[in-house]
Amino acid sequence: MKLPGFREDGSLWAKVELLNVERIKVKKRVIIHIGPHKTGTTSVQKFLLGNKDSLFQEGFLFVHDEDTHEAAILLAKEKFEDAERKLEEISETITNSSCNTIILSQEDFCGDIPGRSKRREVYSKLTKNLRIIMRALRPHDVCFIFFERNEEDWLKSCYHQSLKYRTDFHDFRDFHARFSTNFSWAQKLEKPRSVFGERLVVEDYYKDVGDGISKVLKLAGASNIHLPTPPQRVNSAPSIEASQLLERVNKLSSFKATAWFSKKLILANWKPRPSYETSSPPAAKSNELAAVAFPALSMRSASRFAPQDVIDLLPAQDIDLSQYLFDILPTEVELPSESRVNMADQSRILDYHLRGKSRLAKINALAISYLRRDTQHTQKASVIFHRIWREHGIQLVNELSTRWLISTLQTFLDHGLNEAQRQIGASGYFYANMIKIYEGERAIEGAEQNATYSEASPQTPNEFRGLDRYSVGGTDLLLNTNALLLDLARSDDVAGLVMMEFLLRVKSSGNVFTRMDKTRKEKDISVNGFEDTWSFFE
Repeated sequence: MKLPGFREDGSLWAKVELLNVERIKVKKRVIIHIGPHKTGTTSVQKFLLGNKDSLFQEGFLFVHDEDTHEAAILLAKEKFEDAERKLEEISETITNSSCNTIILSQEDFCGDIPGRSKRREVYSKLTKNLRIIMRALRPHDVCFIFFERNEEDWLKSCYHQSLKYRTDFHDFRDFHARFSTNFSWAQKLEKPRSVFGERLVVEDYYKDVGDGISKVLKLAGASNIHLPTPPQRVNSAPSIEASQLLERVNKLSSFKATAWFSKKLILANWKPRPSYETSSPPAAKSNELAAVAFPALSMRSASRFAPQDVIDLLPAQDIDLSQYLFDILPTEVELPSESRVNMADQSRILDYHLRGKSRLAKINALAISYLRRDTQHTQKASVIFHRIWREHGIQLVNELSTRWLISTLQTFLDHGLNEAQRQIGASGYFYANMIKIYEGERAIEGAEQNATYSEASPQTPNEFRGLDRYSVGGTDLLLNTNALLLDLARSDDVAGLVMMEFLLRVKSSGNVFTRMDKTRKEKDISVNGFEDTWSFFE
């Protein structure tokens, strides 16, 4: 009998082709652990990966790679056609395997974890996702395993996961109200159970990490195999204290695109290195050269700190500052008509500008207000300012608006405890204000902040002799500026934290740096010698 498309000459190639046909005909058993999220899936995956070689020797292949992850994410994003194509590639890998039992584990096969996207319904496409997986993996014998966890506990765990990576919620009650409507596992699993019958195995979830692993292995028929790598619990929920601080970040964030920075530091329980305090103040400033070069400007420079006799509105310098972290300023406040000259009026003005923020942010601003004047309270204000940033910098840095970040950098310039803090403050202050000046000019010219450049090289003559011009993609000026600034920020953790937050905001906003990179990508510009000189080396 002649097989269509195959030779009858008995050649080696023909035999190989026949072997391939026979392999394709063999149905593999495919066990797919679909989670869901927050049921110990990471622990199961880590265990199976750690024992992958031992499983393979016994005829079990654990497939957990970029392809399975991509397929799961595509399903979670409801890009069904792309997901099916990727799953068909995985099916080919399964077909070509020498193992007869394949194990997959991807919680995103269920869909998006609540809180990751704007979807309100929990796993709304669960049945469709499983149908796509089943269809794409034909002709193999597919079986799914799903762990059912108490709904309330599950939503709380999803909320804590959301707190770590998202900024949409700062109260579990709001999260619960969003996702608990018409949600129960009985209702959610009714249709999948009717469609897939015994091919969908639903097990009760227990916190014991070994329980989930043993049930997956039992379903795969591998429960009697000795596996050397022991199970370990990973991806545990943040502590109560850390969760409260994460909620605080979400509630008070002034720049959500960089909130992850504070969150990572909170979750790592990061503490700044001690700042070295110099024993002597900075050298006195000479006015002779300045008076010759800039007679008018030097007068302004010399009078930056005007002497004032003001009342003391600051708390005691040894007060417990943590009590102000969750003390939120009223939101219903009107802007006073008085000027900033009187410190009591300045305090009320700050109440308005910082409405809805923490009282710690207000005390930081009040301390800065004292340090901008020459008063009898300078030393006390300096102690409080430095305590705020040493003890609670990671809680405050994302809460402050960019304007107050710049003011904080200026205060490190004027009142840093050491040369490193003053350098960070000086470089950060001037970097920020030059960007502000440049972006202000661009707005006056009517150019959009996110708009790329129509041309790649300078179009006007240089009226500032000796100040080099540059073309898009043909300079390392932007990269070197950011690299040097980051290097300075590394010299002191307290002031450096503020500088790094500002750099992250530059990286995630529309400005000269991001416009340059965007234009370079858009026009596919690559200049010899400057191929990797992106603004942030990415």
